[in-house]
Amino acid sequence: MLLGLTLKNFAIVDGISVNFGKGLNIITGETGAGKSIILDAINFILGDKASTDIIKSGKEEAHVEALFDISENMTLTDRLNSLGIQSAGSELLIKRIITSKGKGRVFINGSIATIGMLEQLTDGLIDIFGQHEHQSLLKEVNHLKVLDEFGGLTELTLGYSTLYHKYNGVSKEFEEFKKNRAGHKEKEDFLRFQCKEIDLAELKPGEEQQLHNERKILANAEKLHSITKHSYENIYEGEGSVFDLLKGIRGEIEKVVDIDGSLIGIAETIERGSSEIEEAAFNLRDYRSNLHYDTERLDTIEARLQDINRIKQKHGVSIEKILERRKEMEEELEKFSNYDEREKELEKTKTELEQKIKNRVTELSQRRLKAAQRLSQAVEKGIRNVGIKGGKYLVDIDKKEMSPSGCDRVTFLFSANPDEKTRPISKVASGGELSRIMLVLKEVISRVEGGSILIFDEADSGIGGAVAETVGRKIEELSKKYQVICITHLPQVAKFAKTHFKVTKSFKDNVTKIDVKVLDDEEGVKELARMLGGIKITKKTIEAAREMIEK
Repeated sequence: MLLGLTLKNFAIVDGISVNFGKGLNIITGETGAGKSIILDAINFILGDKASTDIIKSGKEEAHVEALFDISENMTLTDRLNSLGIQSAGSELLIKRIITSKGKGRVFINGSIATIGMLEQLTDGLIDIFGQHEHQSLLKEVNHLKVLDEFGGLTELTLGYSTLYHKYNGVSKEFEEFKKNRAGHKEKEDFLRFQCKEIDLAELKPGEEQQLHNERKILANAEKLHSITKHSYENIYEGEGSVFDLLKGIRGEIEKVVDIDGSLIGIAETIERGSSEIEEAAFNLRDYRSNLHYDTERLDTIEARLQDINRIKQKHGVSIEKILERRKEMEEELEKFSNYDEREKELEKTKTELEQKIKNRVTELSQRRLKAAQRLSQAVEKGIRNVGIKGGKYLVDIDKKEMSPSGCDRVTFLFSANPDEKTRPISKVASGGELSRIMLVLKEVISRVEGGSILIFDEADSGIGGAVAETVGRKIEELSKKYQVICITHLPQVAKFAKTHFKVTKSFKDNVTKIDVKVLDDEEGVKELARMLGGIKITKKTIEAAREMIEK
């Protein structure tokens, strides 16, 4: 629902704010008063291209703001989320600015946005029926949705679509299986070869580092033997060894313990140190006795490391990674083991789904054909009631390649005259005829996905009398389901207003001023009288206007 519209320096408007109500909002005024400016501003908010011509003379920029209640429109809420725009509760605020330099800015709920984002968000939000571009029912892509909704086929179509996507997925997988059968066999053989190669290598975690350490020791055996021998002799066995020195020092201290008993602790510490040094000396002796320079072992290690490097170059950066890859290859091989079984299963599923789809799409097409006949008859009858006496309306169905929506292409065709061929409704030139056709369509069909706001721009163009009364009643009936904004020159339509706006234009000091006023009941009677009686409004005209409203 459109709650309010604010214009600043737009066209010839200094600044106006219009607060729309629920139900039927009627906009009237003298010809040239500026009613179309409101419509231009709404189109601007919906993403229409705009030039600097819409900026009021002498001003630097034009502003338009629109506030919507979207509490019952989950589609818009989802679109806001997908665009990354914060939801402002149940309201949507759109602001658009254009400067005299031709630069524009868009704000959605206070966030900066692009025209593309604006168009995506507002697509289908408002249907404007007149010579404008925002009629969702004129877009052929929506005709199928309209027909399915009218025929009560939405659930059937959804079920078919689910089947179609499932069949499509299984069919692709099956074809991929057949296409890659030879490749699968080659891959299976290759994986088995790789697994065997890794298994033959008998790799063990940590083995490579252990071999490197052992190779380093063997390569430096002579040096290690020399250093450990010299160290052992200096510590324990050689003349003037560390052990003998400590032993002598301990003996000297023990000689004077009787003089100062506190030296006992020091003597004991030296004794413990001597024991540890003696143990270290024995360890050096044992290490040296076990140290051998084994050239054969060194060659064996070198050969093993080369084998490991060769495996690493082919399969991974480390033994651990190679063993992980070996496990992954084993899992892939398990999949190939039931390849034939999976292919047969897919083929069976594909055949079953194919038959179900054929049955479902046949049923869908037959029911659409019947619904198309009913819709054609209902709309054709309706457009004759609104003044298009010789009009023809046809819901045309052609076959197309099977898709998620079925195999039917639906197009709404129209002809204003009985001797003319029907053609796509989107190519109808008359704005008045177009508005009335859309009015009838909206009345005939149940509510479809799309805008909850309808705007009729002079749907009464070129009609009068009883036809105008019929148009007015149809618009009033629609306003029970939709918020309707209707620009009209006919009192037969205006009398149904729930909220009545009057647009006036005045001139003062060579300045043009546009004003939009909400009329109370009495003012509404006077405006209807003006529409009935023209320049001079008599008492009888007032009474006639009051009677129209009361009836």
